Amino acid sequence: MSAQDLRAILPELITVLVALASLFIRRRSQQLALVGLLLASASLPFLPRGPAFSGTVEVDGFALVFQALFLAMALLVTLGSEAEVVLPAERPRGKKEYYTLLLFATAGMLAVASAADLIVLFISFELSSLATYALVGYTKGDERSVEAATKFFIIGALSSAIALYGISLLYGVTGTTALRTLAQAREAQRPELALAFKAGMVLVLAGFGFKITAVPFHLWAPDTYEGAPAPVTALLATGSKKMGFAALLKIFLVGLMAFRADWAWLLGLLAFVTMTVGNLLALNQTSVKRLLAYSSIAQAGYILMAFPVATAYGLAGGLFHAITHSLMTAGAFLIVAAIAAGGRGEDLSAYQGLARRQPFLALALMIFLLSLAGVPPLAGFQSKFVLFSSAVEAGLKGPSWLIWLAAAGALNSALSLYYYARVIKAMYFEGPTPAFQATSADPHPERLVPHGGLFVAVVLAFALVILLGLYPAPLLQWLLEAARSLF
Repeated sequence: MSAQDLRAILPELITVLVALASLFIRRRSQQLALVGLLLASASLPFLPRGPAFSGTVEVDGFALVFQALFLAMALLVTLGSEAEVVLPAERPRGKKEYYTLLLFATAGMLAVASAADLIVLFISFELSSLATYALVGYTKGDERSVEAATKFFIIGALSSAIALYGISLLYGVTGTTALRTLAQAREAQRPELALAFKAGMVLVLAGFGFKITAVPFHLWAPDTYEGAPAPVTALLATGSKKMGFAALLKIFLVGLMAFRADWAWLLGLLAFVTMTVGNLLALNQTSVKRLLAYSSIAQAGYILMAFPVATAYGLAGGLFHAITHSLMTAGAFLIVAAIAAGGRGEDLSAYQGLARRQPFLALALMIFLLSLAGVPPLAGFQSKFVLFSSAVEAGLKGPSWLIWLAAAGALNSALSLYYYARVIKAMYFEGPTPAFQATSADPHPERLVPHGGLFVAVVLAFALVILLGLYPAPLLQWLLEAARSLF
């Protein structure tokens, strides 16, 4: 192991060391976590490009995009993880462990982004997953949280076993776990091994499909998102979900790109089913948390379109939408956290008259929801335009069903506007219900004001969603370069 190798994993080293240090520092654990994440972010421009650790790690443009995304989401979640939001019943006991787990989860995500070997990728994935299992059940006094963590852990363990078995089949056929070498494997073409190789691909897709909440591997998400503390839900829907996409993009667009004809149609079908089922199930939700959970499932279907398109422009569109979705969803869940901290709950009725009580929260949530629906000129519109147009472009040159997939994405976006509009209608055109008017929280609207870090996190997400909608060119250019580096 050389100094060059250590430099290649500098962000991971910083986050792990700060996570360990936070266990021994009783006070200011949130500030320590913020410092660690900022240091890790500052190290990204200085990472050496190319392979490290005998080719098991590779720092390229693709890895840097995802590492920047993971660190940005971890910073927003850390800023939004006020003690009164995350630990209402046991403040301040256990606060340092919360940030330790958050940092370990982030370290696993960072390692997945730069992994160039299936074993390294799987171990990194599990490091992050184990930390998120504990974070979901962190509010031990809340039965919903404990139930959500139990379901998450059981289904997560099963999906990990499925993914590992798929990896073992790929290794058994090709004799390698290196992604670049896997792409050149000739053994998969032999008739007696082709079936085992295809079974390995399907099992890997199923195992990692759990993390990205692709249908039919999505059933855990609504219960887990609803039961977890809102900042943890933001981490799951942004960083953790995008870690699954990073893993699948590396496996299919690097390791299995030579076999695209075998999996492109399957991932196209998965994209269509995921976006459609997610939007249909969101239509009648009364819990805003569950509504956002099903919305997140539908958004995963849009990002999955980048796989069958399999061009640099299509991958850039997928990366762009992964970034914009992370910002929109993180901001929305942090607003949910602020409102829940005010004692009003998470149902749609809690948002009635919010525009009168807290104009900025209502405006920010409206912008996030409209952007999720793809309304111009917000960031969600720009990323969906790139993604859908890449599918049309690929369909004109290749399989025509990609054009129909893009049309399905546009129709689903229009459908999603209905349930987003329900929340906006409650905030701007409905007054609080008599039950909420009678609560002791009503005479104290200041309880709904997100102070400190939570307010800063919402403002940052709000500003970026507007900025990337109005001026997406620099980010899109960077993503195109990153996509070309992967291919």
